[in-house]
Amino acid sequence: MIELKTEEYSAIFHFFNEKKQHIPALSVLLGNYPGRVFADDTIAPTLAVVWTTARWMYAAGDISRDIHQMKLISFLQTVVVPDCKQRQESWFEIYTDDGEAWTNLFLQGYAGLSIQRHMESVYELRRERFIQLEAGAAVEFSPDDVTVAYEEFPVLEEQKNIIAHEIHDRFGRLNTVGAVVSKGDQIVSLCKNNGFIVNNSYFIDVDTYAEAERGKGYATLAARSLIRYYLERGCEPLWETTHENTASHKLALKLGFEPVESYPVFAFVIR
Repeated sequence: MIELKTEEYSAIFHFFNEKKQHIPALSVLLGNYPGRVFADDTIAPTLAVVWTTARWMYAAGDISRDIHQMKLISFLQTVVVPDCKQRQESWFEIYTDDGEAWTNLFLQGYAGLSIQRHMESVYELRRERFIQLEAGAAVEFSPDDVTVAYEEFPVLEEQKNIIAHEIHDRFGRLNTVGAVVSKGDQIVSLCKNNGFIVNNSYFIDVDTYAEAERGKGYATLAARSLIRYYLERGCEPLWETTHENTASHKLALKLGFEPVESYPVFAFVIR
């Protein structure tokens, strides 16, 4: 696999331009998010990998031939694993299309790697449902000590060991907006644009930090506030979660999202 220069990215756009699940990869290819790009050829590639951050990759192309499979596995063993070890990271994930070929390739097992497969989905917002939620939300939080504030957050805040130093130089000052829900002086929940942005679509992350504060509606308030903030600016949210994350799935449906795509994710643990 060859690492591509920015001017060579156009050769692999066709691998990642049709599905919502590919927006993180497109964010890198369009220069909106830090990452690295690899392909088996710079002119007529048949296989491509977009490495969006230190751990997450998107692979696409033809792996029906043994030579393509060998190139990809060699790339993981000689480039990805050594890089992870150098940064003291113990795992990485690869997102692919839903096909038996990917499962058969990765789950046959490789020395030094423990590999598991799970399914994830992308959800799109249905505006009419969200508007109904907004209409009935005025009395959700009556306590005076619950507040919502909008703040900027650096995209690289949680990627301090990002792959290359030049990425820090280029994206170190890149910020997105988050909705912060506070109870008195304590931040209880945060929902933010995670930086994967293509045209007017973006992915959101939401979390309620303390276990004792979960299930009280704070994540709903944070997510609703951020969605409203970006809708007013012409941006459409996307939600992503694993099939096993029941709480995230329920919250997405409550907010007016519907799943539109499902795909496998392969988690590689370095032994």
